[in-house]
Amino acid sequence: MKPIKDKIIVKPVLRIQSVLYIQTAEVDTCGYVIAVGDEAAEEGLKVGDKVWFGTLAKDYKDEYLKYHNFKDGDEKFLVMSWQDVCFVEEQDA
Repeated sequence: MKPIKDKIIVKPVLRIQSVLYIQTAEVDTCGYVIAVGDEAAEEGLKVGDKVWFGTLAKDYKDEYLKYHNFKDGDEKFLVMSWQDVCFVEEQDA
């Protein structure tokens, strides 16, 4: 997969957002970059970076986050602009 321009492809890490009795809600808010477009690379993003981003709120028509979900086999991925990334988690050296 090779994203174009400012796009990146992220393999999300599911986290439990809340637990109410038996129900659980999982939300994608972070993941690992698996592919980087040229403009995103110029901004310093690289394959392997752990990135944090917001969630898509279904109630908001004008939500600024515009990433898309897609599946390749059983694996889920997100395609987003590097501008939707809130921060890159620094790895311990």
